[in-house]
Amino acid sequence: MLGIIRVLTTDDSNVLDEHSKQMKAFLGVDGKTECIDKQWKGIHDEKSEKEAVPKIVDLANKMINTKQYKALTISCAADPAVELLQVNKSIPIIGAGSAGANIAKSLGAKIGVIGITREIPKPIENILNNNYVYKYNENIRKTNDLFNENTKLSLYKTVNQLIEDGADVILFACTGFSTIKLKKYLASYINIPIIDLIEAQSIVYKALE
Repeated sequence: MLGIIRVLTTDDSNVLDEHSKQMKAFLGVDGKTECIDKQWKGIHDEKSEKEAVPKIVDLANKMINTKQYKALTISCAADPAVELLQVNKSIPIIGAGSAGANIAKSLGAKIGVIGITREIPKPIENILNNNYVYKYNENIRKTNDLFNENTKLSLYKTVNQLIEDGADVILFACTGFSTIKLKKYLASYINIPIIDLIEAQSIVYKALE
């Protein structure tokens, strides 16, 4: 079983289990999700990431100690705490951002990355080197903003700008895009590969089996 850590605090079971349900539907991944405490807006900047890291480490250690997981994944594009957790851990630790970036890198020469932070997440930047274009929408800056009216249309326009800048693959730099089914929406309008971070985590986990 895959242990999934969400960095968005929620007491809504449908929201909490959204990523595990998508992984199950996509590749038949069996997963169980936990979320960190008091992070109601998720991770959307350096301050919120710094606050989240010790919470992620604590939750991950508790999950590992149950010995019921084959691997853990941190379902966040910034891969918060992944490097810390990969040291001397008994099971693999997956990061959503690095999982997606590695897949995108294998599919294209110039990756169009769309996120919600002003800067591209560092793990993604490190893997893609200079072979990317990054954009975000100023009106969509945290996970909660994704549920506003016309969000998908706004993100579609941003993706079009990436394509105009030469992108031959689109990489999501926000796992919340999976929650709003952005890939399915975009696929009706564009014909280049789209890398969804929930699907990317599923692919990496399946490779461990």
